[in-house]
Amino acid sequence: MRQSGQRFVLLGLSIVFLICLLGSLYTEPAWAQEELPPFDAAQVTASDAPPKALLGRSSYLNHCAPCHGELGRGDGPTAASLPGPATAFAERSTVWERSPAMLFYTTKFGRLEKLMPPWSNRLTDDEIWNTVAYAWSLHTSESEITTGAALYAANCASCHGESGAGDGPNVEGSPPDFTDLSYTIFVSQADWEEGWRRAHPDIGADWTQAQREATLEFIRTFSYAPPWASLYQAGEGVITGSVRFAEGAPQPEEALQVSLDAYLNFEQVASFTTTLGIDNTFVFDGLDVNPELVYLATVVVDGLTYSSPLMTLTPEQPQAEAPITVYGVTDDPSGIRLSRVHWIVDVRPGALLLAQIYLFRNEGERAFVGRAVEGVETPVTVGIDVPPDAQEITLQGGVLDGRFRRVGNIIYDTLPVIPGESAQQIIVQYAIPVGGDVYTLAQELLYPVDSLSMLATNSPELRIDAPAMRFEGVQTFEGVEYQLWRLNDFGPGQIEVLFRGLPRFDSASAGPMETASRSTISPPMEPWVSWVMMALVAAGVLGVMGFAIQRGALATPTTQEELQSLRNTLLDEIARLDDLHALGQIDDKEWLRRRSYLKAQLMEAVRHLDGYAARRG
Repeated sequence: MRQSGQRFVLLGLSIVFLICLLGSLYTEPAWAQEELPPFDAAQVTASDAPPKALLGRSSYLNHCAPCHGELGRGDGPTAASLPGPATAFAERSTVWERSPAMLFYTTKFGRLEKLMPPWSNRLTDDEIWNTVAYAWSLHTSESEITTGAALYAANCASCHGESGAGDGPNVEGSPPDFTDLSYTIFVSQADWEEGWRRAHPDIGADWTQAQREATLEFIRTFSYAPPWASLYQAGEGVITGSVRFAEGAPQPEEALQVSLDAYLNFEQVASFTTTLGIDNTFVFDGLDVNPELVYLATVVVDGLTYSSPLMTLTPEQPQAEAPITVYGVTDDPSGIRLSRVHWIVDVRPGALLLAQIYLFRNEGERAFVGRAVEGVETPVTVGIDVPPDAQEITLQGGVLDGRFRRVGNIIYDTLPVIPGESAQQIIVQYAIPVGGDVYTLAQELLYPVDSLSMLATNSPELRIDAPAMRFEGVQTFEGVEYQLWRLNDFGPGQIEVLFRGLPRFDSASAGPMETASRSTISPPMEPWVSWVMMALVAAGVLGVMGFAIQRGALATPTTQEELQSLRNTLLDEIARLDDLHALGQIDDKEWLRRRSYLKAQLMEAVRHLDGYAARRG
């Protein structure tokens, strides 16, 4: 994906990737699960629309690949610690005699004997179906399905129909409807092959087994969309825009190319380009008006990508505007501040697990492109301090020696920081081994900080001393108590937090998975951490304003502060709504209706906020 797509993810949609990052670290212990009952078809409900493998790719890579492998070969980094081989989805024999419903059932309810958690407490049914669709697709290929499509068209479509609905011009009797999800999800490839040989022994009698398999793989695509299938449909949408060159911005000698990318559930599904006109305007037409799609327009000037606000189109509002501002550049970091910093400390026996979020803004009038730092061959921009004893450092959106560079205790970003609010963020997770029951966390904040919050799992023995911060009490989230500490208008400078009464690691009483994990000192983060981090990124630590939800209109908030509060409220409401749905307190239809409404308002709030940042230029 181009840098424009990366910036879209970094600036507008970090929440989902954060959840995926932490979700991949959490595996529910096997001893906390109940024995998986035999496959029960009554527990499996077909999705309303064919599952889309592309939309399940991120979920698979974050939740499944650690065991099953990125390519589905059963060779993920944690596969060796399992009591038996991880299922290899890349092998045809794995899925040949299993129906999609069986894979869904296993994914949803888990497998005790395989130490596989029940993903129903993290993913919705639709998300599970999309994830299963991606796993299913790993044993086939686009070329195989293309071969199968040609064989089907020549030998099967006359009866079964071009779309597989059993409505071909020469149909006799009542052939199965391959588009009926309530039927197809319970049928395996082996079932179809047996039915084929029984009903039409003459068709394909001289084919190779590979040709028969290719045909059946194509038939399966009537009930799911493989990852290479386009999820985008041309429509009546129009996006018009203009490029403004701020003071000091470079003036390109040749006409700029403007790119427009379309995303569905954070996956890029379409990309278009056009040439900027002599009046610095551009137009994209014939666009899909699916309200679930998000559009982003970008231009690249002197190697830097400049973006429009996020945009959505609907059948009712098929037009949108895409203003883009191109800035001058600077190597002066004086305009950089930290808008918000969030530390989450998961206190574990013998270790502290930390997840930290740093949200930067650029108050300058130029894009900060970095400066030279000794020990790094490329210019670096913003940085964060990590303790010298931090281990197993994981960074969202990049890796060390890639996007991020480490010099001593400082981890630097290399991406430029465009003027505006929430211009950049760094999200990091690491573990600190603790040998006793006392530890001092000392970290340097390299920029002025508007707001810092710290949450730490609480226990009767835990005592925290943070002189620079104020204690705001013990709160409960998802049944877990944590201490809440806050700090405003600080820095640059060092923060010290003294932890007393930390639990010691006792190998004699630890479970087998915990003992094995001591080679990499960090046990999995508790699931509540993911939810707390989502809430922190979305809405801050304390309560947010709810007036906008009752008013139901974005026209009311007119100041930047009001829009920020509205954005935070909407994100908080979406998270709360997802919790209610996961607990079964609202049904799927009502959940989707309310979530779509909130998401549409959220996108509009983000668009207005980005407009403020552009006008500041």
